[in-house]
Amino acid sequence: MMRSDQRHVLGVALLGLAVAWGAGCKKEEPAASAPVDAGGVAVAAVDAGPVAKVVKRLRFSDVSLKRLEESVNVTYTLTNPGTAQGRGAACMMLLDERNLAITLVRLGGIAVKGGLADTFEDQVKVADLQWNQARSVMLFTTAYGAYCTSRDLKEPTSEPFRLLTTGEPASAALPMPAPPQESKPEDFAVSGVRVSRTGSSGRSSIFFTVKNVSDHRASGAGCLRAYAKEGARALEELDVGDFDLAPKASTTLTESFSFDDDTHWGEVTVLRFFASGYGCADTEGPNNPGQPFNTDGGEAQNDAQ
Repeated sequence: MMRSDQRHVLGVALLGLAVAWGAGCKKEEPAASAPVDAGGVAVAAVDAGPVAKVVKRLRFSDVSLKRLEESVNVTYTLTNPGTAQGRGAACMMLLDERNLAITLVRLGGIAVKGGLADTFEDQVKVADLQWNQARSVMLFTTAYGAYCTSRDLKEPTSEPFRLLTTGEPASAALPMPAPPQESKPEDFAVSGVRVSRTGSSGRSSIFFTVKNVSDHRASGAGCLRAYAKEGARALEELDVGDFDLAPKASTTLTESFSFDDDTHWGEVTVLRFFASGYGCADTEGPNNPGQPFNTDGGEAQNDAQ
């Protein structure tokens, strides 16, 4: 019914238009110089085209940091001096006293229209191990679709903003920091590994010293693997301890642990400790041989060394 009515109205309109032309109304020809906009309605006047959007780097201001239990609350204002909308993500890099990158984290998505400013508040998880070594932070934004990686630091869409973790302004003379590097097993030297079993609760403790022997910051985790014999598949594997070290720095850690199956202690003859970027997530092999030691606490000879 609706479609029939529409066709009737259209017919009447066309008939009226034909009568008007027949009475001598002149049909104007479109100007030859008037281009038709592919995205809109044709106009008789010459269209100069859309005004080009100007992209300029965003600017941070009014930045504040608040340390919570295991996270950091970051409040900041972004100003867009261009005419094109700025979209992407805000990132934060933690830097140590040597201006070396500790970690790089994503704060959240941002969008600021051209010529305007907007204020954002993000909360990001940062471990005490990293925050306690940080002396300053650097904020920057990335293009839409990026995720605050080392690659994004090479082409930020904002002017980098630096401040101390206390909230005070950082020195403008600080050079642009290099992004964090991937940690490898060869970045770490392990010594003094021993295990202590106390009581019948099933809880044990592992003691070890790990040193960063590289020329850059290195972070990672310890992994304890237990074997019935050398060369066999591990009966147990457990992540034991995190570390984040400046070049040539070392730390001694004590971590408690327990086997998933406590009866495995009766089968285990060899324990092996690994230090690498991702702990037990990194597989053992020629590039990650680990440090073997006996179950009685005596350190064994590592043939890979």
